[in-house]
Amino acid sequence: MTTLAPTIPAPAAAAPRSVLPPFRWLFPATTVGLILFILLPPITLLSLSVNDRFDLVWGIFPHGISFDLYRESGPAILRSVADSMRIALPTVVVCFLVGLPVAYALVRLRFPGRGLLAELVNLPLVFPPIVLAFGLMQIFKQGPLSGTSPWVAIVLGHAVVSLPFMIQPIIAALQRVDVSVEDAARSLGAGPLRAFATTVLPVIMPSVLTGVALVFARSISDFEITLLLTTPEISTMPIAIYQAFESGSTRLGAAVAMATNVFAVAVIVILEIAVRRLRWW
Repeated sequence: MTTLAPTIPAPAAAAPRSVLPPFRWLFPATTVGLILFILLPPITLLSLSVNDRFDLVWGIFPHGISFDLYRESGPAILRSVADSMRIALPTVVVCFLVGLPVAYALVRLRFPGRGLLAELVNLPLVFPPIVLAFGLMQIFKQGPLSGTSPWVAIVLGHAVVSLPFMIQPIIAALQRVDVSVEDAARSLGAGPLRAFATTVLPVIMPSVLTGVALVFARSISDFEITLLLTTPEISTMPIAIYQAFESGSTRLGAAVAMATNVFAVAVIVILEIAVRRLRWW
């Protein structure tokens, strides 16, 4: 009679151990550090603008709360916001009117110099802003366009440096749109412009609004071009901040900076909500 040997269960596999245990704390630590690094500057500016003294507790928190500075400097702050809007909105329009056809040509068309044009479009991202500002100052103040209105000069200068922020999101969106959809609309009798407006534009509209948000944010935060092309009658928010600090009014500069942050964040949030709704539809 054959006897079966008892079966010995195999040892349970050991739970996998992390190769580098300390690294599991790296992500939370860097995330907390990033959040603090982003939030502390605006918190400090807010504290400085509402502080009833000239120094802060630990350099961050106010001793007491007072909104007298905002009441006294309200007209100046509103003027800087209005001047920034008078420049940022036309800049967005110019970038849209130029950026949309350029992006379409780079994606859909094949023509000599296409690669060169693609590189030229991105040059404003590579050049230091002060270099572009100095070149634009020579063109608009001492060159062939010296008679141009300073408002127009600043808008055109902002459009030059902001154009890549409009073109790149649109290029990325157009590359995801099947060209056959547009061809089908043309085969049904629609002209090129109508086919684009009815089949392509609604699909890429979220990316267009993303470009609008980026261009708007770039324009209202520009300092170098505005500084070299401005006149005393123009006082955008960055210029107002610079003038406040130059005059020794640190708290006023902090107040204008906070107004700039609140205004920019409000506009970006509105545009972001619009982008999300368009994508959901």
